[in-house]
Amino acid sequence: MRRNSGFKRKDRVASEIKKAVSHILEVESGNERLKGITLTDVEMTEDLRIARIFVSSQNSDMNEELTLKELNNAKGFIRKNLAKKIRMKYMPQLEFEYDESIEYGFKIDAILKEIEKENEEKSGSDSEE
Repeated sequence: MRRNSGFKRKDRVASEIKKAVSHILEVESGNERLKGITLTDVEMTEDLRIARIFVSSQNSDMNEELTLKELNNAKGFIRKNLAKKIRMKYMPQLEFEYDESIEYGFKIDAILKEIEKENEEKSGSDSEE
């Protein structure tokens, strides 16, 4: 009897696609804008026909719209190189979605730091009285 490691096949494929696409963007693309894009997650459909790739951008000059435009323009290049790296019966269609959770986290962090700063200022003025 074969032991199941607890990971579904789609999760293993998603992990391999994430590694391969990250390498393609960072090393093989030669496009500086694509190099600044970070893959945050990859989700596969159960039939492995669609890979939904969640991304964020470290480039301050690239907003959500421009990031997705760059990726969609390079989709054919990415898919072709992905097919060279991963052997699958059907190469999945790639769908890119912007992941706003990182930016949301930065906003929350900034708010918490501001609250902490206000509390320190308030406790500092209380001790002076």
